[in-house]
Amino acid sequence: MNRLIAVLTWVLLAYAQAPQQYHLEGKVVYSASYALGRWQGTNTSLAGTATWNPSTGEMDGKVCLDLTRFDSGNPLRDADGRGVFKVNQYPQSCLTPSKLTVQGENAVLVGTLDLHGVTREISASGTLVKDGPAYVFKGGFSTKFSQWNMQRPSLIFVTVDDPVDVQVELRATLR
Repeated sequence: MNRLIAVLTWVLLAYAQAPQQYHLEGKVVYSASYALGRWQGTNTSLAGTATWNPSTGEMDGKVCLDLTRFDSGNPLRDADGRGVFKVNQYPQSCLTPSKLTVQGENAVLVGTLDLHGVTREISASGTLVKDGPAYVFKGGFSTKFSQWNMQRPSLIFVTVDDPVDVQVELRATLR
């Protein structure tokens, strides 16, 4: 009987630490500024799937964003943003996550981001909390237009500042 309990315990622990596949959905909010002020744009099209092993932090998968769907509340600014992203040539941006390390509620998500034809490693620091059967990651990173071979938007003689802050809210539910 003790042997059966030990085997069942081992199987349950192995299952609990095994990589699991998640459906991902969420939003991205960018914050940008120029000499006369600051604004934000929101995009709620973030979606994909990922496999995550909580014991090692290793991840695999893909989560993508439709770059045509940013909304700053200003249609002219959004149209200019679509031009900066060159959405006809690069309609989406995708993150391939490689690692999610968690210490308490603090988390760091690392992966490669494809944006505007450029692939770079990014690291987003934030929090990971359990919300019922799901996990919610909230974090962000700063980046520059030049890192992605993009021209900073400008109007007359006013140019958007670098860097741009990017905040991500991502909900992961078991598939």
